[in-house]
Amino acid sequence: MRKLLSIVATAASLLLGHSTANAFGVDVCFNDPASGEPPIRNCIGVEQICRTSYLPPNAQLACRVSATADSVSGLTGSNSIIAGRSLVHGDATYLMAQLIGYTPWQAYQVLIYNEAADQTDYHPFDQAGAQILSDTEIEQCRSTWGRGMARRCLVITQLMSGIFKFNDESGGMLLHLHARFSPDGEPLPQTAFPTDYRSDVNAPFELVVNNMRDWAFDRRVNACVGGILAQANGNATRQCESRNRVLNSPQNFFSKGVSQLAIPFSSTLGVLKINDDERGTVLATDRSFQGYITPHQVPFAKLGIYLHTYADRISHHMCTDRSWFQREASGDYNSDYDSVACAQGSHFLWHAWEQGTDQDTSNIAPQFQTIRPALTAVYTELLENARLRRLPLRAGVDAPALIEQLVAVLSISDPVARLDAMVALMDEKGVLPLPGHGSVANLTVEQWLDRAGAPSSTGGR
Repeated sequence: MRKLLSIVATAASLLLGHSTANAFGVDVCFNDPASGEPPIRNCIGVEQICRTSYLPPNAQLACRVSATADSVSGLTGSNSIIAGRSLVHGDATYLMAQLIGYTPWQAYQVLIYNEAADQTDYHPFDQAGAQILSDTEIEQCRSTWGRGMARRCLVITQLMSGIFKFNDESGGMLLHLHARFSPDGEPLPQTAFPTDYRSDVNAPFELVVNNMRDWAFDRRVNACVGGILAQANGNATRQCESRNRVLNSPQNFFSKGVSQLAIPFSSTLGVLKINDDERGTVLATDRSFQGYITPHQVPFAKLGIYLHTYADRISHHMCTDRSWFQREASGDYNSDYDSVACAQGSHFLWHAWEQGTDQDTSNIAPQFQTIRPALTAVYTELLENARLRRLPLRAGVDAPALIEQLVAVLSISDPVARLDAMVALMDEKGVLPLPGHGSVANLTVEQWLDRAGAPSSTGGR
């Protein structure tokens, strides 16, 4: 990760210096209350003129530079943003889960581990953009996690550095931006969009999505870095590839014609690490992961991580549809990421064409409309996992109509209005809003946990 941040800092010096933004798929960001800035802002703060895919070449170039500069300033800490969340990975998933039949507490666990995959942890903010637990309280929660912690700690997660999107050693990046697998090392044919990446046709090439799904649906005891399984006699086994093997995934920060600034990702293979620090290593196995997050429940935590991975596969399809990796004669693996579609200028601008942008075809070309297929996929997987867990399903949900309502909310350009509309939709649908939001805004954390159905005690004070 240090290599990447060093490259990002270099890129920032080349891109307009300081700006105000964050990065990637989070769309509602929270400013430091001491900064004097509005408490809530768009994470990628491009001008409204940039929120269409039908831009002439010069305007598109300017918008890519703007989106990248704004995003890099967040990565390098040169603005006032202290946190953010995605209304797709977070709020929309949480809402759909409750309407399907998950309890509010089960749905909340899906949300917080879904979000932690981007942020390396999760702690909540209220509807006004204020942090619900202080930094001191969060630190105390983490130092006493488990039976010794206060019950209010249940609203945050443990640290999960191994699946962080910028971890360039554990393979965390591969959960967010992973190439397809080429069995013979040749470029793969273009995948139609949208498509079912779990289908029998796509599964041999979509190792991460399908390996993570198998873990989330209890078909595997673990998840593997890159979804890569060990080889025996030329065939994949059930075991994860050896930790003696690596997957190299070099990616260009800029596209062709500009200094490349290749990001030298190189992931050690084997069983995926959830976290790795002075306390020890937490692996993506039910036993190891559950021991780390108790009293949270691993079935909902691993479902959240998988749903994040699947939604990111759809969000990043312009890059990953055109990229592949293969096994070399040495036994290691090497990748070929598309130098144009995977360049960060495109990446950041395409994220700006998601949340906060009108998703009508007159404004966004079909190949860039990722919100509907992502929500559809998440809803389908939530439903299938609920059936697996034998949860009591709610009747009468019109999924296509619900998804259109969510798309309408997510398209609102102003971040405060977008968040407010999402919360209003939760109250309208009769689901429990997040702590500090909507009809439960005046509840204490303890009262909200009671309403959600969280454990009544953790053994702490």
